[in-house]
Amino acid sequence: MDANLILLVDDDPDDRMLLKEAILEVDGRFLFEEAPDGRHGLNYLRSIPSPDQYPCLVVLDINMPILDGREMLAILKSDPKLKFIPVVVFSTSSNPSDIRYCKQFNVDLVTKPFDIAMLEKAAGKLVTYCN
Repeated sequence: MDANLILLVDDDPDDRMLLKEAILEVDGRFLFEEAPDGRHGLNYLRSIPSPDQYPCLVVLDINMPILDGREMLAILKSDPKLKFIPVVVFSTSSNPSDIRYCKQFNVDLVTKPFDIAMLEKAAGKLVTYCN
């Protein structure tokens, strides 16, 4: 896995930008790929020729058009080549059913914070998945 690459899958470009900036504030060594929905995220992952080039983390929103985070997570974790990539669901949802859904795949759900200080704290937690 590429220890410096994070895939951000979120339909909101502002959320992707803010998260990238927060992660880079915590640790400036990261590079990013972005996808606006689960279909583009899966297509990107499936286009990677070798597991050593997989991102160290996929940060996945739940509520997206085309292929949402729940669907992408289920497909990703059932794919023999991709299921080992760490995933964190990063969403505005704190719905107990979403948390249970993520737990069945051993994936954490981190609720998107509403201020910069909390976003940087969340970003600090996210980068630990790449170590």
